[in-house]
Amino acid sequence: MRNILLILYVVLSLVAAGQDAKQGVAKEEILRTNPYLQNPTNAGITVSWQTNVPCYSWVEYGLDTAHMQRAHTLIAGQVISNNKLNKIRINDLEKGKKYYYRVHSREIIEFKPYKKVFGEEYVSPFYSFSLPTDGKEEFTALVFNDLHQKRELMDALIKVVREGGVEYDFVVFNGDCIDDPSTEAQAIESISYFNDRVGASSKPVIYIRGNHEIRGAFSMDFTTLFDYAGGKSYGAFSWGDTRIVMLDCGEDKPDDHWVYYGLNDFNNFRREQVEFLNAEHASAAFKKAAKRILIHHIPLWNSPQAAENETDKYQPCTEMWGDLIAAEPYNLILNAHTHRFASFKKGAIPVVIGGGNTMNSASVMVLTNKSLECYNTNGEQILNLEI
Repeated sequence: MRNILLILYVVLSLVAAGQDAKQGVAKEEILRTNPYLQNPTNAGITVSWQTNVPCYSWVEYGLDTAHMQRAHTLIAGQVISNNKLNKIRINDLEKGKKYYYRVHSREIIEFKPYKKVFGEEYVSPFYSFSLPTDGKEEFTALVFNDLHQKRELMDALIKVVREGGVEYDFVVFNGDCIDDPSTEAQAIESISYFNDRVGASSKPVIYIRGNHEIRGAFSMDFTTLFDYAGGKSYGAFSWGDTRIVMLDCGEDKPDDHWVYYGLNDFNNFRREQVEFLNAEHASAAFKKAAKRILIHHIPLWNSPQAAENETDKYQPCTEMWGDLIAAEPYNLILNAHTHRFASFKKGAIPVVIGGGNTMNSASVMVLTNKSLECYNTNGEQILNLEI
C-alpha cells in the first residue's frame, strides 16, 4: 500500500510540474521586427529590433563574417535582458569600413533570482553597414514626410527611388509619417513597414516627430522606439563635411487648447531647444562644417505663394527660433506639414517644404551634400536645387 501511495505521489507531482512548466515559442516566432539602424554618430551605431517574447539579445559584428565580436547592452553592470525592445550600441568602429552584423534573440521562458530557463534562439541573416569618414565624403539621403501611415504612398515613392537607381546612405522621416499612434502595435507595424521598404537593416533611419506623432495614447512612448543623436527627439550629427541639425516643433496649437486637456507644455520644450541651438551654433562641429542643413516638420516661414489656410496662425517656433536660425549660415532648410510642395528663399537660405499625403501631392527628397532633388509619385522631378 505504501509503495502504491508513493508511486501515486510521484505521478501527481510530475503531472503538476508539467502543468506549471512554461512552454517557449518556435524560433521563427521570436522576432517581431527586422533590425533597424540608428544614430550613426561618434564612430558608433545602434541596432534596434523588437521580439514577440522576452529574450536575451545581442549583436555579432565584424569586418568579415568569420571574425565576429559580441555587443549587448549593459546598465550598472547588468546585461539588459528579459525584454522585448532592443537598442544595442556598437562603439569604437572604424569609419569608412564595411561592417557585417547579425542579431541574436534567445527566449527567456523563466527569469527567477536563482533560476533562468531559456528557450529557442533566433539568429538573423547577415546585414552590413558603413560609417562615414571625416572630411569631404559625399552622401545621399532620402527624406520622406507626411506619409500618414499610407503604405501606398511609401510604395509609390520608394519605387521612384529604385527605378531612378538612387543609392542612398541614410533616411529621414520628417514628421507625420506615424500619425496618432494609439497603441504600440500600431506604431511598430507602420515603422516596420517603412523600415523594410527603405532597407533600414543596412541604412540608418531617423524619425523626426511631427505634430501628429504627438497625438494618441502611445504618443508619450513613441520616442522610446528610437535612439536619437544626443538622446533627445532633437539633435545634430555630421556626415562627412556636412552638419545636419534636427528640431522637434511640437504641436501646432497652443498648449492651452482644449483638445490637449492641459497635458502639454511645448513652450518650455521649445525654449529648451533654444539652448540647444545656441550651443550647436557655437560648436566646433557646426562652425567647421562645409555645409549646414536644418530639418524640422513645421515650417518657420511659408512660401509667398501659400494660401492663407496653409499657414498656421499659431507660430511659436518662428517667434522663438526664427531670428536665431536666420542669422546662421545654413545652406538649406527642409520642412513639411503644409501638404503642399514649395521652394523659396528666406534671405539667402533656400527653404523646401515637402508635399502632402495623397498620390497627387506627395513627394520624396533626394538630398546630397551638393544638391537636392525632389520627385512626385509619378517619378517626375519637381525640383533640382544646387546647395
